[in-house]
Amino acid sequence: MDLGIAGRTAIVTGASRGIGAAVAMVLAAEGVNLVVSARGYEGLSSLEADIRAAHPGIELRCVAGDVCDLATTEALVSAASGVSASHGADIVVNNAGSDAGHLPIDRLTDDDWERAYRINVVSAVRLTTAALANMRQQRWGRIVNMASYTARVPEPFCAPYAAAKAALVNVTRNLSRSYASEGVLANCVLPGLTRTEGIVASFEAASSATGRSTEDLLERMVERAPIDAGRVGTAGEVAAAIAFLCSEQAAWITGVALPVDGGTIRSAP
Repeated sequence: MDLGIAGRTAIVTGASRGIGAAVAMVLAAEGVNLVVSARGYEGLSSLEADIRAAHPGIELRCVAGDVCDLATTEALVSAASGVSASHGADIVVNNAGSDAGHLPIDRLTDDDWERAYRINVVSAVRLTTAALANMRQQRWGRIVNMASYTARVPEPFCAPYAAAKAALVNVTRNLSRSYASEGVLANCVLPGLTRTEGIVASFEAASSATGRSTEDLLERMVERAPIDAGRVGTAGEVAAAIAFLCSEQAAWITGVALPVDGGTIRSAP
């Protein structure tokens, strides 16, 4: 299927690995020019090499920085404006996030809650609103926010993350109601348990905090939230759904929170 977005320009945050890297690769394959970001350039170097080798015709710019910092937002928007095919970002994929706070809810600090909200909500809102001017002017834009199935099925050891992702679902609906009539569509995806480097690291952190093995934690999580498909997902499967939401083919889809979770979420909120 031709997604109809060749020549568009996309910003993808948290792109050095996992789902973010997979999204960048899928969009590059569709002919989308890219501005990708991560905290350090070292993490982006492998992705940059892979994209330039496989898709030499697209423009690619890398921005190293923390998405919580205003300077990083400004650098991303400036880089997108400098791509020759566009006057700014046509697509924003807010993938950067953190599941910090692997503790029971009664052991969390104010900083755990504030940090989760800053990186998972505030950074996404700041970048999106900074990129809106170009989208509204041309009456075409795609915003895809990375939420989580935990926004609807909260887990005991990720309360700040789950609460922040639930807020991001609400923000996405707000963006849709505000700008869809101008051709700027906003959606979010709710991945289930997906095998990425971040998931592996989070289970290791939870294991260290609780004294339980990673295998025990995974088993307990699957018991609480069984996966109908019988397996964890892959980054490529989530990236494919995100790419579709960015496409011309998804022109009448906006304001949705799309589970990409193998059937983990069993009922509407």
